[in-house]
Amino acid sequence: MLVADRQLSDSMCNKFSINNNNDRAMREKVLDAFKALGFELEHDEACCYGFHYENLFFLYLYNENDEDFLTIACPCSIGNEDIDELAYYQLMDKVNSTMKYVKANTMNGNIWLFYERDLCNEANLKDMLTHIVMSLEAAYIFLHRELEALKGDADTENTDSEITDEADDDTVE
Repeated sequence: MLVADRQLSDSMCNKFSINNNNDRAMREKVLDAFKALGFELEHDEACCYGFHYENLFFLYLYNENDEDFLTIACPCSIGNEDIDELAYYQLMDKVNSTMKYVKANTMNGNIWLFYERDLCNEANLKDMLTHIVMSLEAAYIFLHRELEALKGDADTENTDSEITDEADDDTVE
């Protein structure tokens, strides 16, 4: 077991030394891949780049301490004030239990979708970025469909309770 751990540790050290000797940082490679795919990224001072795809807004969040770790986020503007608290967390749980790589988290009171992965010198960043953006888009659509289903269930429950209340009013005492 210790031999395997040491080999893994050595391979990770080699990986980092290789990355540190690269002509360009991984962030530049990722930005170039985005540009090659036709995305126009706008730099924000908060260590991120924003871009649009199919009327959705995405953020490429980079970590200067670990540029080999990729995070792309999609703010969904579904806040806990839009639906009751239980439904809000049920919605996040449904996304997290259904989607393989995309995860929902709360940021600033809203649901955000995140796709994170270690790049490990990915050979084809364009294919990987395409997959990530498409996965986030699919998760966004899934999230909103589930939201509508939850709202529909809430409407049905309200309608059922209204019918029950009306039936109670019609009873003769």
